[in-house]
Amino acid sequence: MYPLVIGIKRMISGGDAQTEWSVVMATALLAMIPPALVVVLMQKWFVKGLVDTEK
Repeated sequence: MYPLVIGIKRMISGGDAQTEWSVVMATALLAMIPPALVVVLMQKWFVKGLVDTEK
């Protein structure tokens, strides 16, 4: 059980082993989906918070 970034880093093997870049990139893409969804779904509240703090 590792954080996702550490897991992706461990997938990129050093030395003689062949790195499966398609699996690494698919994992990275899946890791980006939840934060992107939070930003898209909460954008209205982010903007409202920025505007309200200026008053």
